[in-house]
Amino acid sequence: MSQPKPTLLYVTTELPYPPDSGGRIKSFRLLQFLTAHFNVKLICAFGGKRKKAVQALKEAIPGLQHMQVFDNHQPRTGINFFIALMTAPSFNAFRIYSKELETMIKWSAEASDVVIVDHAETIDLIPEEFKGKIIYHSHNAEFKLWSDFATMRGTFLTKWMLEWEASRVKQLERYAIKRSTFTFAAPNDQEALMSELGLESGQFRTTYHLGNDALLKLDPIDLESNKKEVFYAGTLSWEPNRDGIHWFIQNCWPKIYAKEPNAILNVCGSGSDKALSSLMKQTKGVNPLGFVDDLEPIMQKCRCAIVPLRFGSGMKIKTFDALYRGLPLVTTSVGAEGIEIENKKHAYIVDEIDAFAETVISVLNDTKTATTLRDQGRLISKEKYNYHSMLNSMLDDISAIL
Repeated sequence: MSQPKPTLLYVTTELPYPPDSGGRIKSFRLLQFLTAHFNVKLICAFGGKRKKAVQALKEAIPGLQHMQVFDNHQPRTGINFFIALMTAPSFNAFRIYSKELETMIKWSAEASDVVIVDHAETIDLIPEEFKGKIIYHSHNAEFKLWSDFATMRGTFLTKWMLEWEASRVKQLERYAIKRSTFTFAAPNDQEALMSELGLESGQFRTTYHLGNDALLKLDPIDLESNKKEVFYAGTLSWEPNRDGIHWFIQNCWPKIYAKEPNAILNVCGSGSDKALSSLMKQTKGVNPLGFVDDLEPIMQKCRCAIVPLRFGSGMKIKTFDALYRGLPLVTTSVGAEGIEIENKKHAYIVDEIDAFAETVISVLNDTKTATTLRDQGRLISKEKYNYHSMLNSMLDDISAIL
């Protein structure tokens, strides 16, 4: 007689559907995999108003034993930020909290063999008296994001407030890791968390935040036959993405366009603010496409991809997607963090404005070298960064504590 499946409670911030951004993609793929090995119960703090998405997730992962989706998502306002300072361990923990959600998690946790808390703020929803097994699934070294936000803001008061929040998030992440049996984190985030929080390597297990590895199955793009078009995709409501593409369009693209007046920059992604939207409309050669449901036709006609991130943490989905699809990639050291790719072998990794612009120009013109580089980038992605091996490794780590 086969043994019954263990019960796993997965607590996350938002409904991971549709899987159209970094955090959602990882959570969706992980849940999809775990249902084959566990009786999975899913609790989401917000997303309940998206009824069609809730139903679509049930259909996409029919193995989910139970799903409860709340709609706790306080807006990002100054007043809420100050309330959070007084009442919650972090701003994001305040934004998703409700007594009803906390109670539901308490009941569900007690009837589970293991609980996965997805994102640091969800650890605050697990009752202190719960003594069962907890696994923290980190998507980023979140304190680092807040610290980086602080460096980008102008006023002394804003910087001070963001640094204060960074210190609070650092404490919450330390608490989440120390309270958990172990923590799943990307290699670069493990380094940041160990260095800043004084933690040991034995408290971590390795995971990756990958993109759409199905792109590896597509035929290589014929770069030589394509026009001089550049590909960018990212959720523009996410501050690191918005800052990065704004920096590129404002500083790098004019230098590129001056030498390549027929070049086109295709920007895919929704959520841009007024400043970025205005910049894209006013800058020659920039083609703002907004949200694009199917990126393949856009990627298929381009000669290179850019990931011009200046800050952030975790592994970058858009970096992987460019590597998977075989678009020659020009990125920054931040965009390449945590991924074992070498400059000028698998991708171009440059941080200075002039160097970034000149590299894009070179890739647009030297398709022979660009093709060799992209082939190497695609090969290392196929060998080291695929969902099959990563998810099975995570399963081994989870099973080892049961």
